[in-house]
Amino acid sequence: MGLRFEDMVVRKVVTISPEVSARDATDLMEEKSTSCLVVMVEGRIEGIVTSQDVIQRVVARGLDPSGVTVGEIATRPVIVFKPETFLGEAIKVMLQRRIKKIPLVDSGGRLVGLVSLSDIVEFHSELFSAL
Repeated sequence: MGLRFEDMVVRKVVTISPEVSARDATDLMEEKSTSCLVVMVEGRIEGIVTSQDVIQRVVARGLDPSGVTVGEIATRPVIVFKPETFLGEAIKVMLQRRIKKIPLVDSGGRLVGLVSLSDIVEFHSELFSAL
């Protein structure tokens, strides 16, 4: 039996509306000390936007962050996992698709957390140091 996402602590997720500007999104990331926002519409995950997305899709193209919305730069579709997903399976998908952060949803599709590759590495480091 392997470890599952529910075996580790996940972060409180910061969400954002797709109508918000990229500039306001980066302000929110700074305020909440996060590099990732989950884009939500009426309780559904519509996308995910990271600081890297803002750099690549706005700054690198010379666009004004105040004139670009989160909905225009968010990554879609979003791959999600359930908390009972085995870590090995999740890591494989994350590495194959070069995904650093994965939202977790319950059986009803509601957002319940977010796990990053760095969370997984930290969890495993703590696990091994306890042995």
